[in-house]
Amino acid sequence: MRWVLREGKDHFPTSGALSLLRRPTIWDICLLIFLLFVTFTAPRILIGAAGGTLKAGSYIEVRTVDGSSIISLKNDATHIVEGPLGAAKIIIEDGYARMESAPCPLKICEAMGPIKNTGETILCLPNRISVRVTGSGGLDAVSR
Repeated sequence: MRWVLREGKDHFPTSGALSLLRRPTIWDICLLIFLLFVTFTAPRILIGAAGGTLKAGSYIEVRTVDGSSIISLKNDATHIVEGPLGAAKIIIEDGYARMESAPCPLKICEAMGPIKNTGETILCLPNRISVRVTGSGGLDAVSR
């Protein structure tokens, strides 16, 4: 398609994809500025509402196929947890929890390192053990 010259002015075609092109209006520019503002400020607002930083948890929740237990991070201790493959050793030191040894073949759970902040997790999938840091050991939310 080519432009048609009429009375000294160039006109765009009135059909096809080129008919959708037009100059941006002031409202288009305002919308673009608003969307950019929301895109870059919303994460900061949401993180600020959540407290700004990750908070150190008070407890760890250890889940196995046999059930779950809650252990305090305040007291240094060593815990042996039984899984389908064998015993795994969880060590709590200075408010951190880490998987010291596990009978799984790849030892990924040991390589995850120590955890301290609420929501952090260590998983030993072959042995079906999970260790998750919780804030207070109580309920996170109630739904009806």
